[in-house]
Amino acid sequence: MRKGEVRRQAIVDAANALFCRKGYLETTVDDILEELNCSKGSFYHYFDSKLAVLQAICESRVQQSFEMYRQTRVTTTREKLNALLYWTQPFRPEEEDWLVVMLRLRMRGEGLVMDGAMRQSQRLLFKPEMENLLLILNETGAAHISRPRLDDVVFEAYTAFTDEMCEVILQCARQGRGVAADVTQVVHAARFLWERVLDMDYGSMVLIRLDEMLPVLERVAARLREDSY
Repeated sequence: MRKGEVRRQAIVDAANALFCRKGYLETTVDDILEELNCSKGSFYHYFDSKLAVLQAICESRVQQSFEMYRQTRVTTTREKLNALLYWTQPFRPEEEDWLVVMLRLRMRGEGLVMDGAMRQSQRLLFKPEMENLLLILNETGAAHISRPRLDDVVFEAYTAFTDEMCEVILQCARQGRGVAADVTQVVHAARFLWERVLDMDYGSMVLIRLDEMLPVLERVAARLREDSY
């Protein structure tokens, strides 16, 4: 990595840590500069605003998730597809602080920028890999792609699943209730849809490990409820 790239990534990493610790809205460009002992000139050489840094963080996080997916050791194509779906989503324990940042921004203009950056990065990295896995599953008879470009529909449906999950968490937080029942229902419905669309065996798709995810989402919802007090 060249010197300029190292400096740019240092800004992204520092901002990411601050956003997760303090919140996006509460963090200023001056906070980022102080964290890095960096001049404004150096900052604005790479980014024209805090919002541009947020976009870069989204792209960086998707890249990191894709690298973690590539390091996953599994034995079958179906397991690899499940691993890809797992790493596409931001509902893992290590994503808890970032998920809070995401949900706090969803109702604001910055949330649209964040969602757009993450979607674009996912299309560039995860979507071609998903298409390849679905092709292999189709060729081996483990799934059936009955229509051209069905893989496009499948990918868009799965990214929409992220939106639905986020909305459920926000709604539960606003209403002051637990997320387990609603989230479990959404996950089971999404899994059923995938298995039917792809004509895969029941139970083939994992999507998300509920036992791992539910404690995370309960804590996230509790933190969001604190925002309203």
